[in-house]
Amino acid sequence: MTSTDKLIFYGNRHSPYSQRVEIAFKEIEVKFDEIVNIDLSNKPSWLKGINPEEKISVVNIEGKNIAEFLVLLELAHDIKPEKNLLPTYTPLRPAQIRSAWPSYMQAFVDQTQCPAYIEYVEIHYNRLDEMLRRQSSTGSYFLGNDYSLADIALAPFIARNLAINKGFLGGYIPKPITDRPRLQDFVNGILSCPSFKETYIEDEAVVDDVASALGIKSPTYYC
Repeated sequence: MTSTDKLIFYGNRHSPYSQRVEIAFKEIEVKFDEIVNIDLSNKPSWLKGINPEEKISVVNIEGKNIAEFLVLLELAHDIKPEKNLLPTYTPLRPAQIRSAWPSYMQAFVDQTQCPAYIEYVEIHYNRLDEMLRRQSSTGSYFLGNDYSLADIALAPFIARNLAINKGFLGGYIPKPITDRPRLQDFVNGILSCPSFKETYIEDEAVVDDVASALGIKSPTYYC
């Protein structure tokens, strides 16, 4: 990328997928020349010209539009490989990252589904802890002490899940986080990174988004 290239990001401030891309580019210390916020409830007609699937996130670099968040995370690494977001000593496993955390709105509709929701969430946190310990027995990041694309991919979703628990379930914290030191250190580590904090919309906005999507006037349910 040359000094004359214009770097444009098409995303949505409230989207965890967009946040992944913003974190990655902050980590490599490359600023977007322009950030275009797409209203997902009223997508502009010109979006199809940017991405035929009309999905975000999209980065325009050297006049070319590149989509798909995993591709964009690897693009960030390729722009500045010296930042080592994709360590050479171990391959990034995209399939593991995709399966590590499900949709943060899955299984949550109303209070009658709370037990099923809690079971569902704790199964996935336990699975994540197993994945973490396979990488390293200690550390604040997916690979242990080295921050990587895996941390960037997971942080926005974990933050939103914890925000939902806080807003809808009276501050419920999944048991695996309190019981498993490796998982607890990981969650604290990825959510304390400046690049995450600078791109996060805050818990209250997450709760409002979910309440609006589900048609809930009062975002408070207790199991």
